[in-house]
Amino acid sequence: MSKTAAKEVLRKLEEEHDRKKFGIIDEKQVPFENYAREYLDYSRTNKAEKSYERDKTSMHTLLRFFRSIHLPRLKSRHIENMKTKRLAEGVSPRTVNIELRCLSHMLNKAVEWGYIRESPFKNIKLLTYEKKPPRFLTKEEVSKLLEASTLWSKPIFIVMLNTGIREGERRRLKFEDIDFENKRILVRSSKTKDFRSIPMNEETEKTLKWLTKNYIPPHTNVSYPRKEHQIEYVFCSEDGSPVLSIKTSLANACRKAGLKGVSPHTLRHTFASHLVMSGVDLRTVQRLLGHKNISTTMMYSHLTEDHLARGVEKLSWVEKKGEDCL
Repeated sequence: MSKTAAKEVLRKLEEEHDRKKFGIIDEKQVPFENYAREYLDYSRTNKAEKSYERDKTSMHTLLRFFRSIHLPRLKSRHIENMKTKRLAEGVSPRTVNIELRCLSHMLNKAVEWGYIRESPFKNIKLLTYEKKPPRFLTKEEVSKLLEASTLWSKPIFIVMLNTGIREGERRRLKFEDIDFENKRILVRSSKTKDFRSIPMNEETEKTLKWLTKNYIPPHTNVSYPRKEHQIEYVFCSEDGSPVLSIKTSLANACRKAGLKGVSPHTLRHTFASHLVMSGVDLRTVQRLLGHKNISTTMMYSHLTEDHLARGVEKLSWVEKKGEDCL
C-alpha cells in the first residue's frame, strides 16, 4: 500500500471513530423483512426455546404490517396503527402486548447494531387490561385430576404438582438430576438457562423411585421394566426421547374430571399457590419456582394476604360471654 493510500485509510478510520464517539451513524435502508430474519437468528441463539418460539409467532403478525417498510422509515404511527387493527381483529390485549414487546426489543437491537439512530417505540404505550389471578387447582380438584389420569400421565402430574417445574424443565428432567440420598432434584431451566435445587417430598420420591425401574408406554395403563435406552430421561417416549408435550393427556384427564381452564402451567400455579396458602414466604417460593425477579412471584401475594387475614381472625384475647363483650 502506498503512503497516500495508507493516509486515506487512516482518515476514514478516524472519521468512523469520531462518528461513533458522537453518536452519528448512517441509517441503513434495510427492509423490515430482511431484519426480521437476522433478529430471529439472534433470538434462536440467545433466548430460551419458549421465548424463541414466541418471537416466531409474533413475527408472523409483525411481518404482515411492516414487511416492506425500511427500518429508518418505521414510525410510531405505523405501530399505533398495528395496535388498533389487532384489537379490531378481536385479538386480546395480552397477545398484542406480547407482539409489541417483541417489536420493541427488535428496534432496540436495531439501534445497538447501527441500523437506526433511535427506536420509534419509545413513545408507544402497552395496552392495559384487567389481570386475573392465576388459575390453580384446589385440593379437591387435584384429587379429581389424579383419579381421572392414566397410569402414564399420573406420575407426570404428581411430579409437576409437587415440584412446580415448567413444561420445558419436565421435558429435560433426567435420572442423573435426581439425588435420592439427599432427597433433592436438580432442575435445569429451559427459560433462564440456569439451574436450581428442589427438595423432594415423600410423594415425589416414591413416584420417581418407581419410575427408575418401570416404564409406561404413552397413553396406556400397562407398565414394563425400563429398557437400557429408556434410562436417561424420566418421562420418555418408547424410543427413549423425552416426551415433548402433555397437553392432550392433561386435556383428556380434565375432561373426565370435569375441570376447565387447566393447562400444564396450571400445575405450576397450583404448586406455588398452595405453598403460599400454607404460610411459605414469597422469597422461598421465588427460589423454588426459579423466578429471577420477585415481582413475578408477587402474582401470588393476594393469597398471602388472605392467609394472614385468616391467621389474625384466629386471635382471641377476650373470652366472649355474650353479644357485647365490652
